[in-house]
Amino acid sequence: MKKIILIVWSLLIISAFGYSQSGVDSVCTSNIENIFKVHDLKIKYKTVQYIYEESKKNHKFPKDNDLLNSYFEMIRGFPLYPKKQNDSISRVNPGELVEVKWMSEEEMNRYIKQINCTPEEALKEYRDFIQHIKSEKELYLKCINTELAKGDLSEYVKVSIAPYNFLPPGWSLMARPASITKLDFLKVFKEFIFNNNEEVLPEGLIVYEYLKCNCKIL
Repeated sequence: MKKIILIVWSLLIISAFGYSQSGVDSVCTSNIENIFKVHDLKIKYKTVQYIYEESKKNHKFPKDNDLLNSYFEMIRGFPLYPKKQNDSISRVNPGELVEVKWMSEEEMNRYIKQINCTPEEALKEYRDFIQHIKSEKELYLKCINTELAKGDLSEYVKVSIAPYNFLPPGWSLMARPASITKLDFLKVFKEFIFNNNEEVLPEGLIVYEYLKCNCKIL
């Protein structure tokens, strides 16, 4: 009878430990996803800022532009107009000139109004989210350190995050920025947000240099 009781207790302890570990893993998965969301909010802020700055310079955007539609979707969560389907009829032959139709000032103002988000609002959302993570620093730091300790065994070591910096139109014609993995991003977040206690993430040049030589530039 005693042997049966010991076996039952052993099974209960193992089960409780497994449940506890599963709970910790679940919390860390959620926390790390929140850290990656910080990057999304950074890009959202930079995108809104770019659109407003261009409009103030009286720069016009092309009508029905897929890039502007993607900006809108990233800011609002849904596209301004249905995405175009790729078909052979719409493709342009090499050397063929395509007339670009530009938005009028009224259309530009309407586009910005529909975005319904100012640079100040986007920056506040970005900063506030980081502040929320800082309020639970120890929990987040534990999850980051656990993931960094895995090194090359981490699931994030071969997964690239979206371009670290906001890329304005025409950037594809220039050199692509250095890639950054999600594991690198966790390292950057820990160093600059937790260790340096900065309000927002640093710009790309600072990040790339830090990851390259583990040093910081002003």
